[in-house]
Amino acid sequence: MLGRLWSRLRPAVFWEFRRGSWQYDIIVALILAFIFLTPAALFNDRASEAVVQEVEHHATDARVFWIDPGALDRADPDGATERLQHLLASHSGEALRIVSTEPATDAAGNVQAYLVFAQPAGE
Repeated sequence: MLGRLWSRLRPAVFWEFRRGSWQYDIIVALILAFIFLTPAALFNDRASEAVVQEVEHHATDARVFWIDPGALDRADPDGATERLQHLLASHSGEALRIVSTEPATDAAGNVQAYLVFAQPAGE
């Protein structure tokens, strides 16, 4: 009985069906259904968190943050400032006002990070 079951499954396991046969089409359809219909949550797939690091904290409360460029690539250009303020607030735990933003580039001109200069919102 096990041998008969294996004789039926062997062509599918080793992809022995001829191209254009109905068995081949069924296997391709099953693979495509798995790819497109499987929820991402099944694989614990989630977007990576934006990297925010505080680089400097001056006595005058001026603070400098290093932010991963991927954090802004996902934001629309009009909402970049709001996205930065949200990232800084979630990282620091306080409301900050962005004074300026500068891209940090490598020798080829590729953006490696954004340097964000911020102060407490009350000042």
